[in-house]
Amino acid sequence: MEKGINAKISIIVPVYKTQDYIDRCIKSIIGQSYPDFELILVDDGSPDKAGIICDEYAEKDNRIKVIHQKNSGQSVARNNALKVATGDYYCFIDSDDYVADNLLERLYSLITEKDADISLVSYQTFTGERAEADSKISPDIVTYSNTNMIKNIHMVKDELYVVMWGKLFKKELFEGIQFPEGRICEDLHVLYRIYDRAKTSVFCDEKLYYYYRGNVSSSTYSINKKFYDDVFWVLEQEIEYIDNRHPELSSYPRRTYMYWIVDLCKKTGGLILFGKMRSLYLRYRQLYKESRSMKKEKFFTFFYHMPSIYVALKK
Repeated sequence: MEKGINAKISIIVPVYKTQDYIDRCIKSIIGQSYPDFELILVDDGSPDKAGIICDEYAEKDNRIKVIHQKNSGQSVARNNALKVATGDYYCFIDSDDYVADNLLERLYSLITEKDADISLVSYQTFTGERAEADSKISPDIVTYSNTNMIKNIHMVKDELYVVMWGKLFKKELFEGIQFPEGRICEDLHVLYRIYDRAKTSVFCDEKLYYYYRGNVSSSTYSINKKFYDDVFWVLEQEIEYIDNRHPELSSYPRRTYMYWIVDLCKKTGGLILFGKMRSLYLRYRQLYKESRSMKKEKFFTFFYHMPSIYVALKK
């Protein structure tokens, strides 16, 4: 692994239906102060002009590679990009977002200064053309162990810890790991394994990633049955993984699983208490019985003993 300014970074950007935003995204990347990177744009069979825009940029800049694939989803796009990536580090960016011109430089300096495997920075959400400037003169920097990063997934109320963007990863962390194809919650399925492999992760609360929340796009989706099916699938996978690797952390994914069951119960008016969906409520009861810590929390205990009353109160 090279250190110093010559370490190469592979930036991976899946592209789908973002012709109105991809120009802004690419411009922010090619204008980076850190010089040694490759940009891999994966056109996921986008029906608009996004793929054409990617090709136009690639013709002008030899740091840019474009992959065209039939529409197969973000996981396939990322997996295909990883197959051709040649960098020492990986950085993921969504095609409707953009980044500060010193993002890569900052992420890389954090890794080298703290001898870390992962670095991450804060982000700014926006809904218009550009985000408002919000910089800190002396931003806070915190280092985390692998187990603390796993805890952050479940205990920190910030989506930064459950998404791929806003981070720089040492490439070795991805050996033998792929994004699950056909799943919505692919980021979490990869991240808890990646976090576990990282001896140290370093976070800086400087807002250098600009996250677009304008409307439904390639990286957002409606709440539907598949969404919940995938959430429960990835949490079941994590529960099994954590039970084997870090049993002392077993309550964390269980807590999140139980919250999602309660959330679904509330949004369906209690349908999970009956019929085909009742298996989820029975799973909740099983998880509750397995955990001593959950029995000490009034919220979980109330739903366990009186789910129908809970649903009635939430209507």
